[in-house]
Amino acid sequence: MTATKSFRSHLIVNVVAALAGLAAWELLFALFLGKWLSSFWFFRIHGLSVVGLLVVAAGSAISYVEFHGLGSQEGVVRQGEPRPRVALTFDDGPHPVYTAQVLDILGEHDIKATFFLVGRHVLKYPETAKRIEQEGHDIGNHTFTHKDLLTAKRRILLSEVDKTDEAIYKITGVQTKLFRPPRGALGPACRRALVEKGYRIVLWTVSAADWSGISPKAIAARVLRYTKPGGIVLFHDSGALVRSEGASRGNTVKALAEVIEKLRAKGFEIVPVSSMLSDLAAAEALALEDGRAAQAPSLF
Repeated sequence: MTATKSFRSHLIVNVVAALAGLAAWELLFALFLGKWLSSFWFFRIHGLSVVGLLVVAAGSAISYVEFHGLGSQEGVVRQGEPRPRVALTFDDGPHPVYTAQVLDILGEHDIKATFFLVGRHVLKYPETAKRIEQEGHDIGNHTFTHKDLLTAKRRILLSEVDKTDEAIYKITGVQTKLFRPPRGALGPACRRALVEKGYRIVLWTVSAADWSGISPKAIAARVLRYTKPGGIVLFHDSGALVRSEGASRGNTVKALAEVIEKLRAKGFEIVPVSSMLSDLAAAEALALEDGRAAQAPSLF
């Protein structure tokens, strides 16, 4: 799925859900609540409807930033080459329970994935972080505190990134140049700083939406429906809606085996992000070589 299609899909879901909620509110207001609530000035202008519309606008803006970014997209990777390969990625870990369960399933299916780690979780759960590296998975930087970077200043970004790099290297010995911003949102100044430090900013083509508490069946159906060749799938093995951890990721674990088996049944090879990046680099080198050949003067 292209970034544009992903954005449209995400936007449609947001708008439909918001309109359904507003319609239900207006119906309740008209039938039962209006007489009582009209004594409060806020509800005389249907304040919740106004708030709801603002939420739709904010959600749409966030979706646009996630799927299109702001300004130049140098250094940003949203998908791999259009080959029958897909990368599974996991954000917000490590977590001693859910990450361990994810690793068990990946091991059973001989799958290598990519884990974008929160620095303070690496220090809190070092044995789980070590296991990720020992089992051959990619490791990426996901900030130290799960900091929102959309409006963050350069010094804040560099502090978050450097502290996480130090934690990852101290615990696992890995020096990563993979980065994923929390919620996929990144301002232009932060993007430039990451590019200067040599990072590849890895986003995604389809989100499992597992953060929202949907069922394992819904998680699997969403991933299988929207994953296309070169796709990068976003899961979460830790995290919470507001905090950096605390929510259950049991449904992600329950959905994972089905996702792997059915992706393979569709002919997809499941690879880590590093393999996707190698494919992209090879394609870029080939395109450059072809371009030079086309410009070379003929000897005949």
